[in-house]
Amino acid sequence: MSLVLLGGSLLASAAFWLAGMPFFFLFLFIPLIPFLSRPREEKKCPLCGFETSDPHISFCPYDGTELIHSPPA
Repeated sequence: MSLVLLGGSLLASAAFWLAGMPFFFLFLFIPLIPFLSRPREEKKCPLCGFETSDPHISFCPYDGTELIHSPPA
């Protein structure tokens, strides 16, 4: 899907640039946004199932159990 968006934005940017409106080159970066994000490390409470990707939380806020790393989905 991102490659389709990239191709479409390239075509649209080229058409608008040829028409004298080069500010549309900014749209070239929109399809790249999904590639810029990194997969987040998920942690899960073994007792209640609470899940978080916040790296600063090590214990479950509901029952105080230490969170374990869960495999990525």
